[in-house]
Amino acid sequence: MSYKKSFSILSIRALNKLGFSHILDDRHTIETTDIVNQFDFSLQDIDSSLLLHRIYKEPLDLKRIIWFLPGINNPFWGGIHTVLRFAAFFKERYGVENCFAITGNYPEIAIQNAISSVFPNLKNEEIYLVKKEKDLDDLTGGDISICTQWKTALFSLKFNKVKRKFYFIQDYEPLFYPAGSISALIEETYRFGFFGISNTVSLKNIYDSYNGGHSHFFTPSIDKQVFYPQINRRERDSKLVFFYARPEHPRNGFELGVTALEKLKQNMGDNVRIVTAGASWSPEEYGLDGIIENLGLIKYEETADLYRHCDVGLIMMFTRHPSYLPLELMACGCPVVTNYNPATTWLLHDRENCFLSKASASCIAETLQTCLKDKDTRKIVIQNGFRTIEKMEPWEKEMDKVFEYMSGGCLGQ
Repeated sequence: MSYKKSFSILSIRALNKLGFSHILDDRHTIETTDIVNQFDFSLQDIDSSLLLHRIYKEPLDLKRIIWFLPGINNPFWGGIHTVLRFAAFFKERYGVENCFAITGNYPEIAIQNAISSVFPNLKNEEIYLVKKEKDLDDLTGGDISICTQWKTALFSLKFNKVKRKFYFIQDYEPLFYPAGSISALIEETYRFGFFGISNTVSLKNIYDSYNGGHSHFFTPSIDKQVFYPQINRRERDSKLVFFYARPEHPRNGFELGVTALEKLKQNMGDNVRIVTAGASWSPEEYGLDGIIENLGLIKYEETADLYRHCDVGLIMMFTRHPSYLPLELMACGCPVVTNYNPATTWLLHDRENCFLSKASASCIAETLQTCLKDKDTRKIVIQNGFRTIEKMEPWEKEMDKVFEYMSGGCLGQ
């Protein structure tokens, strides 16, 4: 849990005004020191892990995969949902036995229920709780291990009862933290020598730059049975604007987004209604009461229904992954406004399949208004959004390629 979560935004402002901001800094230092001590490793740990890849160079007959996962708060969130999708597919297509090694202190039954609620064929797969490093001693080995987040990479490093190790990379995690001890620790996990499975070509290029290693990338898709357009949708005078608002996740640009939406509301008044979702928070605490309605965490299928009724979706992403939301919005016929990000230009093209904005509140507000009022460009963007979705490879084809990569001999090295 972040040290700032125990303070409301108003409390933080009050501390700063009274000259007590050092209290927050001290708590950050204490938390960071705890993390550094907990997630430590040695040169011997790295050498022992690398030895496996020198020994096992031949193609593998994959029968058992050890997945190192963090706790599962919401199995429908993009990253964990993708991991579980791959595990379910490998079981169904190739008869793989999955073991989910959950790092942290979580109730096993809650993890099992979360996993099976999304992919029922995973209901009886093994769940093993790794609360501390010593717990790895009793974890049964497998053919390969796959870590899925930086903290899980450190457990995978020290688990050598496999023939090959992989890193399932879905974002550039050093950017989740300020430059410093934790971000440096995360970067080191990219140098462990694990083979990479990267969600998008941008992340493959980043991962390969760290260790000169070999990795494979897949291009994400969406569930077209859930995300599809509304038939005979009619334009309305009053516009509905959606924003993916998560104040506790800096990469989603909450502050820029809500400030821009305040400006949009000032300009359009009662002609616009603004709704947000993605996290539970109170607009009143941020001085946004009467401007923004927060729907909190809503069900997976309900997000699609919301998108189909929105006139524009604002998605901010300041790390190296485009997020699934722009694709889901496009599939539902809702035009996307998002920030320019050099890591996502392979997918997102200004005035073609989305509207790109500079990262300032005024620019974002202006781009939102352009999207709502420029009917010709808006129509082009919506149609090209549909074409973007149509060109995407189905999940099954991408996952087949990943399985072939994991089981191949030497993996190109």
